[in-house]
Amino acid sequence: MKRMKRATFTAAALLSCTLAFSGCSLISQAVQPEQGQSGEQPNADAQDQGDQNGQESSADQNGQEQAGQDQTGGQDASSDQSTSGSSSSTSSADGSTGSDSGASSGSQGQVSIGESFEDPEMQDKIEVLSAVRNFESSKRASAIELGGEVVLLEVKITPGQKYSGLIQSGAFKISEDGGADYRYDQTDGLEAEMRAAGYEPFEDVRRRDGGTHQGWLAYVPNEKQDAYTIRYERGPGKVLGTDEKVPEFTTTFDIPSV
Repeated sequence: MKRMKRATFTAAALLSCTLAFSGCSLISQAVQPEQGQSGEQPNADAQDQGDQNGQESSADQNGQEQAGQDQTGGQDASSDQSTSGSSSSTSSADGSTGSDSGASSGSQGQVSIGESFEDPEMQDKIEVLSAVRNFESSKRASAIELGGEVVLLEVKITPGQKYSGLIQSGAFKISEDGGADYRYDQTDGLEAEMRAAGYEPFEDVRRRDGGTHQGWLAYVPNEKQDAYTIRYERGPGKVLGTDEKVPEFTTTFDIPSV
């Protein structure tokens, strides 16, 4: 009797393993990041406390989102994750707690940008509409008082249908030194203030949803500049189960002064 139960359990375990393997094969056409391209997306709140090592992005799992038999999972990996720590480091006085008082170190104003580009591999269409300089924020009052500012960026995205996966806020990074170093956005933690002021925060876009998606990203440079450089980047990857590689895509544009 014990032998029969043991045999039944062994057969069930083998069947479970077979099904699990088969399940993996169903998503084997996901685009996986190249070695060293972890696709990490940092928590914006943690950015105020030091470098943005980040948490593993949900984009690492986007291959599990099937958009159809012929679609593959897009991997939105960052192309410079190895240096994200140094490029994302900020002062602890960046306003993580902030006081309830405090305003921008200049007059808040909106400026038109009007940039547009397309990711040739993913077929994502991206428009950069406008920016808000000197956004008034009590949450980042300390950073503002120390010479920084809060900058908002408005983007509009129409995802391609060739692949599935995510288009994340972490793909847009800001530089306050002419492109030597780039930092992630800090939209998390400022969402309530943004909504209260009429700026709906950007939410990650799933390509499989299609449509057009629009929203605002927030940045908190330590030192206020006349202009900032924004880099959009989608790191390289490889289609699982094949030898096909997906090259990275990177482009830059500027946020001017008001």
